[in-house]
Amino acid sequence: MWIDHAACTPADFDLFFGEYASRVKAAKAICARCPVSGKCLDFALSTGVEFGVYGGTTPDERKALVNA
Repeated sequence: MWIDHAACTPADFDLFFGEYASRVKAAKAICARCPVSGKCLDFALSTGVEFGVYGGTTPDERKALVNA
């Protein structure tokens, strides 16, 4: 399964669900080096995930992708 190869697996999951800019930046940095970030983003978009950083995107960024 793709999640088994995610770079965030050993990370502090609070980074991915924090609203502080520093946490979002740190989460996105992990996503940027992740080999499965595209699959993660696809998952978030297809399931309507409303919280957290997935595939290097915030909830607002995913909403913009859906509405584009």
